[in-house]
Amino acid sequence: MRLRHPTILLAAMLISAGCASVQGTRRSTAAAATPAAQPAPQLETVELPSPDSPLVAVRLMFRTGSIDDPAGKAGLAMLTAEMLGNAGTTERSYSALLNALYPMAASIDVRTDREVTVISGMVHRDTLDRYTDLLLEAVLRPGFGQSDFDRNKEQLKSYLTNTLRAGNDELLGLEALQDEIFAGHPYGHPPQGTIAGLDAITLDDVKAFYRSHFTRDRLMLGVAGGYPDGYVAHLQDRLAALPAQGAAAVSLPQPPAPHGRNFTLIDKPTGSVGIHFGFPLNLTWADDDYYALMVANSYLGEHRTFNGRLMTQLRRERGLNYGDYSYIEYYYLPPFTSNPTPNVPRHQQYFSVWIRPVVPDTAHFALRDALYEVDRLISRGMTEDEFELTRDFLINYSKLWAQTLPDRLGFLMDSRFYGTDDYIHEIDAHLRSLTVEQVNDAVRKYLQTANLQCVFVSDHAADVKAYLRADEPSPMHYNSAVSGDVLAADKVIEVLPVKPQAIRIVPVDEMFQE
Repeated sequence: MRLRHPTILLAAMLISAGCASVQGTRRSTAAAATPAAQPAPQLETVELPSPDSPLVAVRLMFRTGSIDDPAGKAGLAMLTAEMLGNAGTTERSYSALLNALYPMAASIDVRTDREVTVISGMVHRDTLDRYTDLLLEAVLRPGFGQSDFDRNKEQLKSYLTNTLRAGNDELLGLEALQDEIFAGHPYGHPPQGTIAGLDAITLDDVKAFYRSHFTRDRLMLGVAGGYPDGYVAHLQDRLAALPAQGAAAVSLPQPPAPHGRNFTLIDKPTGSVGIHFGFPLNLTWADDDYYALMVANSYLGEHRTFNGRLMTQLRRERGLNYGDYSYIEYYYLPPFTSNPTPNVPRHQQYFSVWIRPVVPDTAHFALRDALYEVDRLISRGMTEDEFELTRDFLINYSKLWAQTLPDRLGFLMDSRFYGTDDYIHEIDAHLRSLTVEQVNDAVRKYLQTANLQCVFVSDHAADVKAYLRADEPSPMHYNSAVSGDVLAADKVIEVLPVKPQAIRIVPVDEMFQE
């Protein structure tokens, strides 16, 4: 779960890996020797050899995440994962483990999302054997010490209270939106859990979850870089020490369909207003329409770019805020990342719009403006020129998402998760064969603004509720000259009906409590 600042040495190594020649991919499976009473299933493996690279990246992606949290114990999957990467082993304390990793400029990184947990690391090939021993020691022989358990539990609670509630309104709004879109669904709580859920978890719960969910049938092994011959088979043999099978996979129900526009107002002392809205989207990388909608989404508001309609209209033309983007799938840590992050795959996704931050006086108008832009895309569609410009940009931009070997490996593993070929190549192939008609058809098929969940993070939430309920005009006032086209559009936007179906206020201290 930790966010680290890489050392200068590791940064140089990453640059070297990004420049290394990737010769292709191959898949391998091997059945390691186990007792006859429990034959080992083939271990799903993704390889990305790059013999000229001095680095080796290893990723263990277990198909277990917060969807596996038992009722009343939200956070158990992530807490268990933290006890593998951020705790001691049966052979050494956590501080001793860190001391052993430090000379290699290496770490054992852990990330848990809704459906998967990834334990990963990257190291120079000169120290690969030693690093592998430490990585497998952590995964195969966790110490489950009480002090590590207490520390990791407190860190997860601190994330909920200090980071989400108090420190980062953007992440707060993003997590709250997911909880609303997937209310009553296995996705419907943060991977970090809830305060009550974490309080209910015992060390015995963690031990039992480890035995039942960190198993070979749930594991996908990924290896990339300049690893020696026989290394992958060696890893497969050693990972045979994991149980062959464990708990049955969770069957995901369909997310609840929203009816009307539903607002959750998080009442928090803050000088700005954050706005997120969205709805479930039945679309993944495995669907042809995903790539058509990908182009439309980029036209509407590609993350951290400046030529999307949301960004040009809300920020450049009207100066409302600094960031306005849209998404057709979960985007990991948008306040801190510039490109999509691999290894957070989900079988169920959602469309969302991110508007942040807005001064309170213009929040009502900003919401209307964002809804206006989505509706404009639906009703008007993209022109041929807009389509070609956006498609060409996205074909080239997407190639920058996998500059390093670890990212490239991660995207290949996600492709296997979704049952597709190499994602980056899939983008190129699909986009080159697309037509503007296919894109506009996908927009009309999947996008809408009539039924959605909307989250405001704002001070004086009762005032926000009042103006949303009143639905009165919200005219804009500018301190400098704006174009006549903007003023004309404003006259339409300021009176757009919001028509909230339901509005509820939640004090920030109650978020992620139960």
